[in-house]
Parts: sequence; structure tokens; C-alpha cells
Amino acid sequence: MKVPLPPRRLIPKWRPVASTLKTTEAKPTLERKPEEFTGNADEFEKAVNLWLDTKEPGVLGDVLSFSVHPELNERAIRIGEEALRIGAQVTQAQKSLIRDIRDEPMIIQSGANFPFQRPIQKLRDILRNTPDNPLALLDYAQFQLAVGKKRASERALMTALSLSPNNRIILRTLARFLVHVKEAEHAHRLIYRHANTLHDPWLMASEIALANAAGTKSRFIMPGRQYLKTRLDINPAHITELAGAIAIEELHSGHMKRARESYMRALFAPNDNVIAQAVTCREEFGLDLHTQTVTQAIQLSSEALTLQAMFDFKPKLMMEHALNWHAEESFSSRPIQLLATTYAYIGDFAIGLQWIQAGLLANPNDPGLLVSLAYIQAQLGKEKESFAAMQKLLNIDAAYSPYCKATTGLIHYSHGRYEIGDSLYESAIIEFNKTNRHAVGTFCLINQVFSAADYNHPEINRIIASAQMAMKEHPSQDALLLLNVRSNKYLLGEQPENKKLRRMTQWFFDPASNTLFEKKGLTAPGAEPLIMLNRT
Repeated sequence: MKVPLPPRRLIPKWRPVASTLKTTEAKPTLERKPEEFTGNADEFEKAVNLWLDTKEPGVLGDVLSFSVHPELNERAIRIGEEALRIGAQVTQAQKSLIRDIRDEPMIIQSGANFPFQRPIQKLRDILRNTPDNPLALLDYAQFQLAVGKKRASERALMTALSLSPNNRIILRTLARFLVHVKEAEHAHRLIYRHANTLHDPWLMASEIALANAAGTKSRFIMPGRQYLKTRLDINPAHITELAGAIAIEELHSGHMKRARESYMRALFAPNDNVIAQAVTCREEFGLDLHTQTVTQAIQLSSEALTLQAMFDFKPKLMMEHALNWHAEESFSSRPIQLLATTYAYIGDFAIGLQWIQAGLLANPNDPGLLVSLAYIQAQLGKEKESFAAMQKLLNIDAAYSPYCKATTGLIHYSHGRYEIGDSLYESAIIEFNKTNRHAVGTFCLINQVFSAADYNHPEINRIIASAQMAMKEHPSQDALLLLNVRSNKYLLGEQPENKKLRRMTQWFFDPASNTLFEKKGLTAPGAEPLIMLNRT
């Protein structure tokens, strides 16, 4: 079993700084290609000797980057402490690293290819080349958060804010961190109280989205609407998130016409955050995303590509893009959930477990990860560990009881106790349906079918019949993805027909003048992309 991904909001994305600096949120900059982290002891000795000769902070950063190596960690930190003792030039990021790993060593096995290979490479690049620039602390903070060091991450972010208190990238990144650690109200206050929010569309957008996350009223919906109305001269790329955030609020308020108008404006020049939201909400807005601008934006967003592949039931493609998404947001549980469960569905339980354990470093109480952990441990025959994960899940929220019942049913199936397993699965499905989670109930039934097949249930045909009926009445996105990962030999469901969507542009061809022209504006549902004019 897996938990459906939680609702997506337009809260700020926390990308690598090099990626953010390429967007309209900041001035573009050249990105150095990160060198592969090898952990080679000879390289370490060269870096140490060079620092002893030069005492340059860039060289010290190279020495400190080896602190992730289990055999070189202690000596690297001794050199860092020596630099502080003699008053050598040390950047703020390096000071933070020396303090943090002296108190709590950050050691990653050097031979691991995932989940943190690319973040380690990024960390090394940061520490080797950090100027006196507070933005460098953002990447450092992200890696610390990804390996479970929330306090170290927060210290780095607060240091960056103190060095540059009006920098919108730092403000938005700190707000994203606060949402991650379940302090959405704090994140909202940070943005709405800042003086720059009054005239900065990026901060207005963040305030609106964070108010939604905090369950409070936004102060900037009306000012945001006015900004969009009066600032028609502004680059559309600078208002994409503001228009998108307002569109979502209009949608939730039932003002579909205004919601579509705002969202069309958001999609004139969408960034990776807006385009991922557009892929998620495409049916809610009823908009066809097949325009050149939108298609190009999707190709530049790992998250959007992952979600699009998931909605199109292409698991291999989804996993490929999810790996890139994880490399960009290594602290986030969302790509890890998709990766771990898909590995589990194809039978690579050990790899799925490794991803879950990585995700739990940054998100130790994430219900989606714990549900997947219990399921994978059960499949691996580690029943004690599976029950421990389920108990932790129930301590967080008893509403996850049906997931635990389904996993317990799987365990009984594995021992041939089919009647007990049937009872537990049935109870889980009843609970899902009672709480209007009918699609999750269908997904539970599909899981039951495959568990029954894996453990030779004598009445599997009865379970298949129930699943077929459920798929007709309450089709499930997750169930269809699972069927595509494994096998649809049980004829449990087919890809649903696409909903008729409205186009944002339409092309017209005039054969008389041999001209092709584009007309912008919302079309009727299901309109053709190209219209041939019949003129005589």
C-alpha cells in the first residue's frame, strides 16, 4: 500500500541555488559542472598540503568536503578547527560545517550510488568555492536537512537571512524550510510581515500559498489581484506564481471563470513550480496544456515530468524523472515515496527500503513513508519491523488504521492464513469507503489481488471480481499505475478516457491566402487545435 501524495500547493520551491539563479526569480549566473565525489585519500592529502601552504578558504573548503568520508572525517575536522584557532580566513558556510560535524558527525558511505550521491557532489562543490555569499548557505542547509540535521539547516538559513535580510530567494527558502518542519504559521508570518511583500509579486505569491498551508486568511489576495490588474507591463515570468496562487484561491472559492483567467496568465511564462501545479490540477481547471510554452516548461521541470509520467501511467519514465527530482530537492519525501513504492511493486524491495530509510532521515514522521516502510518490511518478511512502523504510524494519526490493517492482511496471507487476511483487507476497505476515500479503497483491493496471487490464495477469482467492480465504480490513479507496473492480466482496469479540456490557443489556416495564424483565448471543451477556414 501507499498513501496518495498530499495536495500540492504553490509554496516556494527549494531548488539548488545554481538552478534558482537561472530563473527569473534572480539574475542568471554560470553554473560550474560539479566534480564527481570520489573520496580518494590521495586527493585529500593534496588538498591538506595545499591548504597548509596557502591558507586560502577555497582550499579549506576542499579539505572539509572530505568530512563525509568515514575514514577522513576526523582529520578533516581537526584541520577545520586549526583554521579557526589560528584565525585563518574561513567563510560562514565553513564555520557552520566545522561546528555542526564536530558536534554531530555527518558521515555518508563513500561507495553509495544513491540516494545522496549527487547531493554529496554538490556539497563538495559548495565548500570548495563558497564566496562570501549568503546564497551558498542555502545549498548547505538543504543537504543538512536531507540527512536529518534540522537544527544545523535552520542555523545556516538564519545566518543567510541575517547577512541578506531583504533577499527574496533567502526569504522564500526559509519559508519553505519552515513548512517542511510543520511551522507553516511561522512561515506565513515571516512573509506577510516583511516590508518588501507589499510590492514584490514573488513574495505576494508566497504569502497567499503559505496562508493556505497555515489554514489562515491571506492578506495579499486583494493586493495581488490589483497588482495583476494594474501591472500589465510587467514581464509575465515575474507574475507566474502570483497569478497561479490567485487562480487556485479562485478555484477553491468556486469562481471558475476567474480561476481560468488567472491561470492562463500564470501559464504565459510558467516556472517549474507553476508548471508542476498545472500538471497536478489540469483536470480541475479543465485546461489543455499542449501549448508550445507550456510543453517547453514541462520539459524543464523534473517534478512536472515525474507527475506527468505518473498520470500517464508510465512507471519507468516516472522513476527516471523522480531521480532527477530527488537530486534537486533531496529533503522532500514526495519523489522518494514514488521511487520507493515503484521499486516495491516491481519486487526490488531492498532498493525500495533504502529509499524509504533515506526519506525518513529528513521526514521521520512522514505518514506516507511509514506506510510504505511497513509494506516493504512485510514483503521482506521482517514482521517485527513492519509492526513497529505501523505502531509509529498509529501513534501519529489513528486515521491510518486501514493502511495498517491491509499490511497486516498481507502478512497473514504470507503465512497461508487467508481467512484472517481477507477479514483484515475487508475491514480496511470498509474504513476507506466510510471516510469517502473510495479510490483508496479500490487501490487497496488491487493490492489485495496481487497479494492473493503472490501467496496462492485459493479464492483469488472472488477477489478479482470485487476489484473489477470497484475499478468501474471508483477508478483509482494509484491502482492504474500499479497495474502498469506489474501486470494487468486480471483485466482490472483500463486507462480512462481523457476529459475534454479547453485550449488556451487555437490555430487557423486560410487556404485562400495560404496563411496560418494563432488566436489566443479560451476555447470550448474538446476544441480542435487546428481549424481549416472554408472561404470561397
